[in-house]
Amino acid sequence: MGTTEKLLAQINRSAQRLAQRRARELLSEQREATRTREANRRAELHRKIQLGGLVMDAEAGEMSGAELVGALLSYREKVVATGDREFHRQLGAAHLAQKPTTRDDARPH
Repeated sequence: MGTTEKLLAQINRSAQRLAQRRARELLSEQREATRTREANRRAELHRKIQLGGLVMDAEAGEMSGAELVGALLSYREKVVATGDREFHRQLGAAHLAQKPTTRDDARPH
């Protein structure tokens, strides 16, 4: 095998190693993206469950979805715009403090 053939063989091996390294990096990036998406999905699901629990804690579970959304929209238009959020936050905290809980992190503050 001549020098040229040896150099071509080295170039081919280097190109293969580079392609394998790029493939591993791509696979690693895809795994990380999947882990991130799954973590975000779990966090979103957990937040939705928390919010559902808060609806029940507010004794609003019997309200229809439209009624509940309407109440929240009304709140956003009237209370948030006028800056009365702290009053409602304190009112809610007092209500939640009276309710028994099995987990300390079950109710976000």
